[in-house]
Amino acid sequence: QHWPDASRWHIGFSGGLDSTVLMDLVLQDRSALPPFHAIHVDHRLHPNSADWGAHCRVWCQEREIDFTLLTLTDDPPTGASVEAWAREARYAALAAQLDAGQVLLTAHHADDQLETFLLQALRGAGPAGLAAIAPWRRLAPGFVARPLLSLTRAQLHDYAVRRGLRWLEDPSNADPSLDRNFLRGVVLPLLRKRWPQAAQTVSRSAHHCAQAARQLECWSEANAHTAVVIDGALALAPWLAHSRVERDLLLRHWLARIGLPLVSARMLSTIAQQLAHAGTDRQVLLRYRGGEIRRHRHYAYAMAPLPDAPSGSLDWPDPRGPLALPSGLGTLDLESTLGGLDPARLTGRHVEVRFRRGGERIRLPGQVHRKLLTELCRQAGIAPWVRDRLPLLWVDGELAAVAETWVAAAFAAPPNAVGARLRWSRPEGLPWPVSASG
Repeated sequence: QHWPDASRWHIGFSGGLDSTVLMDLVLQDRSALPPFHAIHVDHRLHPNSADWGAHCRVWCQEREIDFTLLTLTDDPPTGASVEAWAREARYAALAAQLDAGQVLLTAHHADDQLETFLLQALRGAGPAGLAAIAPWRRLAPGFVARPLLSLTRAQLHDYAVRRGLRWLEDPSNADPSLDRNFLRGVVLPLLRKRWPQAAQTVSRSAHHCAQAARQLECWSEANAHTAVVIDGALALAPWLAHSRVERDLLLRHWLARIGLPLVSARMLSTIAQQLAHAGTDRQVLLRYRGGEIRRHRHYAYAMAPLPDAPSGSLDWPDPRGPLALPSGLGTLDLESTLGGLDPARLTGRHVEVRFRRGGERIRLPGQVHRKLLTELCRQAGIAPWVRDRLPLLWVDGELAAVAETWVAAAFAAPPNAVGARLRWSRPEGLPWPVSASG
């Protein structure tokens, strides 16, 4: 591992036993180590939290250690797990302090690993979850390392006493209503009476699970190219050629690759069944917390939950400038091109943007009759959720253009004349069909 050679270390310092030991260990070999500084995160969850930050600042000042205090300004969402919120918010704040290649050191130890493994097992986690706390992992744009992970809390305590260290005690650690504290205070003492080496033994199990999870991830990465295609869509035919277990692995890999939240095993099974058994003429929509999966023809698309399709109209008084679209649908502007829209047909006219309501028709250049927009979208393979969000350019009450795709004959510039292209800067969360034949 390369973390001892990092350009700079950032050490998470709560002032508790574990992080105080880590700080002291680093101090003892200070001249041979990379430059480092301590970071304390105040979650504002306890009335005395400001005092804890002050303690850490003084501790560092006495030892001439650079110190940063980060105070979280947000509160946990109503109904959310305070433990999970605090952890996510803390790591987000710490990651923001890292530059490329720098390392965050935390003081997790073998008993933390034991607790995390058991909590994951009680939640029904698979190999990735049972890998528990990784000794080393990426934390963009740097990394996080846990150098004390092989040591027990008792070993850290003995060291701190021998060194005469002073540390803080967080009273919330004694609250048995929190799952981790219940394990720590009630369950683990019983386990250790029967299995004194429980922490070390479970750490080995976590290591085996981490190896298995890496092997599964390597398999998924190696096989993803057979099913995951352009724009992050999932090509269903090659995906269905795999076994059921392999399909589940590829689904998880696909969703993680897109950056969507993990799904439960039950939800994953539902997704797999719906995608596998729905006919190509069915529009599948599966929603879960933090994501949506839709099937269109021979492909599946995953995305963040889409806001409702906009309705009504939006005036565009000066098409020379960009127009922000509602519902997070990006922007529209005009750029010079050969052909496209005839700018003269827009000058002095009432220009507005609407969205599909049904029944819209447009006559394309070279054609005699107007065609239903719905039929054009179907022929072009434009997915239904995109159709409802296509910006339609109307000029004096007549449909002049459909996003970047079609221009009405009455508003088209001659093919070799300088015209304007309606450019739609679409949001990344609105996947476009794989191809017109998709």
